Amino acid sequence: MIPEHSWRSFVVTLILSVSIFWTQSAFAVSDPCKEELPEIKTWFPHQDTPEPDSKNFSPNSICSFNAWSWQMFLWLTQDYRGKPRFLSFETPYDVLGIESREVMKPSAGHSPFDETVQAGPDGILVDKNGNVVYYSQYLNNDWVEFIESNNLTSPNAVQAFNPDTPFPAGVVELKASWKIVEPGDDVSDMFTMDYAVYGLKQQGAKFVIDTENIRDVTLALVGFHIGGVVKNHPEMIWATFEHVKNAPIVPTTFNPDTVIASSGDYTFFNPTPEKSTPQMTNTYASCNKNYVTSPYMKLDQATQKMSPVGQVCLQYEYGNAAVYNLSPTPSVNETIQGTIDENDAGIKELNAIVRSNLKKEGDVWANYREIGAIWFKTNKGLNPNMTLATDFNDKGKQLLIGSLMLSNPTIETFTQFASTENNCFRCHNTEQRLLTSSSGRLLDPLKPMNLNISHAFVNIYTWSQEMALDNK
Repeated sequence: MIPEHSWRSFVVTLILSVSIFWTQSAFAVSDPCKEELPEIKTWFPHQDTPEPDSKNFSPNSICSFNAWSWQMFLWLTQDYRGKPRFLSFETPYDVLGIESREVMKPSAGHSPFDETVQAGPDGILVDKNGNVVYYSQYLNNDWVEFIESNNLTSPNAVQAFNPDTPFPAGVVELKASWKIVEPGDDVSDMFTMDYAVYGLKQQGAKFVIDTENIRDVTLALVGFHIGGVVKNHPEMIWATFEHVKNAPIVPTTFNPDTVIASSGDYTFFNPTPEKSTPQMTNTYASCNKNYVTSPYMKLDQATQKMSPVGQVCLQYEYGNAAVYNLSPTPSVNETIQGTIDENDAGIKELNAIVRSNLKKEGDVWANYREIGAIWFKTNKGLNPNMTLATDFNDKGKQLLIGSLMLSNPTIETFTQFASTENNCFRCHNTEQRLLTSSSGRLLDPLKPMNLNISHAFVNIYTWSQEMALDNK
């Protein structure tokens, strides 16, 4: 028989060893993500992260949805034939065989980026160097195969399609934001690539792409959206990520006139801005201003520089306000506040776990973080003609869950403060779309459909009609 003091010594040694193991492996987790630990351990090293099993998604907690988001981000950014996997996906332009909305012709490979206008208020984000931020979209094979197998690049096929049919589990669509890199920019902690973009020109009061001006540039990834269908959630999990140095975070309580003390060199915030406009200061009041329709916004077509530059802040660190009080019923607010606290704690935990492990690998993706994700609280809750303008269903029950004020500072810069556009579902809904072409001609409307949750689907429906008009 082993003496009692030896057993005690063995137990103490075992506890210390386990404690040291968890600390060193960066998997010390608290309550929000403890059920997800076995899965999280399979994510590293990064190059071996398995693709999330969206078709058999079986969540244990709120953290399961954010864990799916992080795992998907890691899988999408794995090296695949010399570049991150997501760059091998097709774009909406590829699906239609066009080069851009302005150049309706087949393209050989991926064409230059042409998207500079943000969704919602049509804002243009200008970085500290006077360069506009560009955007690109990507669709995985499941998305493309579903559209092609149902002939949904044809407007007539869309009009005859069952509106109750959702995208199947496994479908993923992505949006990325890119900063142009100039000599002297320190982008050592960002993913960069050499690529081509269309320049801009002024057309009346608008700034549009100039198809005669293709520029070869180096681009740095600053923001990343993931929308993905998992089992029982045809509305998609909508998640967003950003580079950690994009912008300062607005504190829970703040005075708009407070000067932002810059503790680092933010990519999209200048602590000593030039006084190019009366509004341009280094206070919270100057953050996220949209100048695109103002007399201040100007383009030098020769240099492709725009002014004024943007002062960007992240309004909600994890996509939530500190206190939730949007329901007139206190008990409902209490319930939602509990989901918010659990959600935010889980994201913070996951960000720390991923960053710690990727830093050990010397991986550039360690410098990106999840801001948040949003989805439906109920299973199979998507239906045609849902406005999704509130967090509740028609019975006053909680519908949306996760990061309820979710925005990306480089993709939704100008909607962070707008209550009607302050999360993904405020724009991604299943309502009817009344459409016009870029030249102002009326197009056939898009009926209420579950597929309307995808802007890529809506765009393809619109562009295919524009192509038909151009070919007449």
